[in-house]
Amino acid sequence: MEFEKFTERARGLIESARSLALRGNHQQLTPEHLLKVLLDDGEGRCADLIRASGGDPKGAARGVEAALARLPTIKDADDVTLARE
Repeated sequence: MEFEKFTERARGLIESARSLALRGNHQQLTPEHLLKVLLDDGEGRCADLIRASGGDPKGAARGVEAALARLPTIKDADDVTLARE
């Protein structure tokens, strides 16, 4: 993946997701990490899109937090790789 072709904002969101994975001692950066960052982003539209489609953004946030809690962890993760998904 060529990150230099991404917008600065997209690179920032991916870096935030990577940091989230590291804080959680996760070995892989997953779609759940990205979704959590997008849902927490005050400037983004993720919650608005979920709401507009009849969904519950707070429910989505709870679901993604539960999914993150189920991910395998390793002690003192110092780097993450991209998950296949």
